[in-house]
Amino acid sequence: MLLAMSSSTDPQPVPGGLVWFDEPPPPRATEQLSREKVVAAAMAVADADVRGEVTMRAIAARLGVRSPMALYRYVGSKDGLVDLMVDEVYGEIRVPASGDWRECLRGLGLSAWEAVQRHLWFARLAFSRPPLGPHALATYDAALAGLAGLHQGPTVRMGFIDTVLGQALGSGLAMLEERAMRERVGLLTEEQLAAAARPYLERITAEGRYPHFIEWANDPRRFDPPPHSFEQVLEWLLDGLARRVADRT
Repeated sequence: MLLAMSSSTDPQPVPGGLVWFDEPPPPRATEQLSREKVVAAAMAVADADVRGEVTMRAIAARLGVRSPMALYRYVGSKDGLVDLMVDEVYGEIRVPASGDWRECLRGLGLSAWEAVQRHLWFARLAFSRPPLGPHALATYDAALAGLAGLHQGPTVRMGFIDTVLGQALGSGLAMLEERAMRERVGLLTEEQLAAAARPYLERITAEGRYPHFIEWANDPRRFDPPPHSFEQVLEWLLDGLARRVADRT
């Protein structure tokens, strides 16, 4: 997830900039506006939108500000706002200080999954900007420290961390897109989706096509217990990482 550090001593321009780079301080907070209030309002707007979208106009309306342009003084740009929003969610992720690498990764994964479910838009925006804010760096630093007992180099430890965080973000992105799709086509519940799909499934069942899929689709126990929960997939990932550790030692 983190970008690679350049070995060059020459500063490299970053397209779109990051709010953390040579950031001018935001203006003094007023009763109505501050950086914290703008970011909190943006997150609330994104949380409420089915696609997790946010506009400066919607934020201004939420804050009771007449001109959306006034918000830019506090966040620099729309990209700067994204940097700040993403970093706030990283601040909600907790890394347990257990001393056991597997417990550390399990706690990281579960905490990240809880944060992603609260803010599904984070799953998309986290891939759009390098995670270099103070909360993101603190999260990665704590996770790297929690994996010190592996006696593996930082590259291997970061790979383990990215594997777990990537599962949380990928699962959240799938949930966000499915939610938007259901809203768009009007199939908001599993029952509605099942009713809409039933004639098609009956037809391909009668045609004898895709027999293995049909066997699964017609199994009344296919969701009992719920398969592939995040918690279950996380354990599979940890099992695989544990095997890699055993092989290397």
